[in-house]
Amino acid sequence: MDQKTKVLENLKALNLKYWGQQLDAESEKLTPQELKAVYSTTLAASSNELAERKSSQIARQVNGAKFIKVQTVDQYDFSYNECTKKIKVPYIKLCNLAGTGQIPKAVFVGSTGLGKTHLARALGYVTCQAGNSVLFTKASTIVNSMAAAKASNTLEQELRKYRRPSLLIIDELGYVTMSAEEGNLFFQVISDRHDRGFGTIVTTNYPFGQWNQIFSSSATAVVIAERLTADAEVFYLEGESYPQNMKKKKKQI
Repeated sequence: MDQKTKVLENLKALNLKYWGQQLDAESEKLTPQELKAVYSTTLAASSNELAERKSSQIARQVNGAKFIKVQTVDQYDFSYNECTKKIKVPYIKLCNLAGTGQIPKAVFVGSTGLGKTHLARALGYVTCQAGNSVLFTKASTIVNSMAAAKASNTLEQELRKYRRPSLLIIDELGYVTMSAEEGNLFFQVISDRHDRGFGTIVTTNYPFGQWNQIFSSSATAVVIAERLTADAEVFYLEGESYPQNMKKKKKQI
């Protein structure tokens, strides 16, 4: 690709198409050396502007995601145990797809302290870097906010908050049991996103067969599980928690 073509592509990406037209009009008045200098300077300036805009967009996406803290895939120790080793290949594949702009869908099931939240956040961070919107929240926060919204007749407004992001990450499903009404409100969020084809990631300590302990209705538990796992990757993490393992090692020293 020659310098002129690169410049015109950059200007188009910056929504400065008339700049390109003006450059074409002025090029006939310039010597080859002058024209080369103009294109070189314009290419450098437009490339820098594109990079700065992308960086600012990613920063806005990460800030809007409300991760609490950013965790990345390279910070995760997949070699910790046999279970974490097993999930590495499919997880990295999903992460790479998220990096190309495909919205991930996943459920992380397993013991406490094996990094379910870390892995969910890392997928969210990659999704932000690809320019897509993300929201990280806890299941209890969704239930409480939806219940409050229903009581104040602002349920539709609250629903929009959870249906809007390209990716919704719901952490700690099962830490709080849900009444029939709360389960129905939670189902509205999941069903809405499923019908729109949006991405949802969930972390939970409960295997699917025990989700009737989270929701008061077994039927609700089944249909929510079906919605969440449709076209999603399911990752199972088992074994001793990383913090507990580190404590044992320290005692042995």
